[in-house]
Amino acid sequence: MPARKPKEKATTNNGTRVRAQELAAAKRAAAATMREAASGGADVTRGEDEATAAATFSALSDAAARRGVRDAAEAAAALAMADEVAAGGELAAALSTDEFRRGMELAGIAGQVQVAAELLRGAQQPTLAAFLGRTSHQLRILAVDSLSRATEGAIVAHGAEHLADELAALGLTEMGEGREEYATSEGLGAASAEMAAAAVRSAAAGAAELAAAKAMGGLTQALENDGAGGAAGARRAQQGPAGKAAAAASSRRAPRKPSKPRT
Repeated sequence: MPARKPKEKATTNNGTRVRAQELAAAKRAAAATMREAASGGADVTRGEDEATAAATFSALSDAAARRGVRDAAEAAAALAMADEVAAGGELAAALSTDEFRRGMELAGIAGQVQVAAELLRGAQQPTLAAFLGRTSHQLRILAVDSLSRATEGAIVAHGAEHLADELAALGLTEMGEGREEYATSEGLGAASAEMAAAAVRSAAAGAAELAAAKAMGGLTQALENDGAGGAAGARRAQQGPAGKAAAAASSRRAPRKPSKPRT
């Protein structure tokens, strides 16, 4: 029996060393599990944030597109109005020119009639001279009226031209703003698509890392169970033939309880 002690001791040492290795592996697996779980949770959270950002960018892109449509409509209306005002100004300018020409012609005729009236008055033709004098006066009134309308028409034409220029400038400005809004909408749409793709990648990475963490958790549990089984085996090895003999000897050495006296 004493010759078996070294072998039993070596078996016990091997079991202890294997259990220590298994426990160390279980700790490493548990640490890796925690790292994978933390990384997976962070990726899932990042994916949620990226999805929220993608939705925000998409909403901003839609708003910019709506503003671009509104600016384009306002630009078209301003340019159309500028064309109409410019056409009205050209018509006013043409009418003003015609009125000015007519007024000058009437003024010239009035002067000629007045000269004829003066000549008839000198020729002792007072009746005809008076008639021509009244006609000359009426012609001068018509000439002044025509020239006044020509002046008003010129003012209107100038104002219409100025207004048309302002409306055209406003239309071009609105058109430029519309193009900028469209460009902003496209940029935000591209950012939204990029964020959505990043959200999908982050969510996939997080799911993979959480699955790996779950698998590592199972491995950790298995290693812990193996370590516990190794400890039980070591205890059973210690309780082999030598242990049983020691236990039997101990039980033989134990004092017996005195029996109760018979009455």
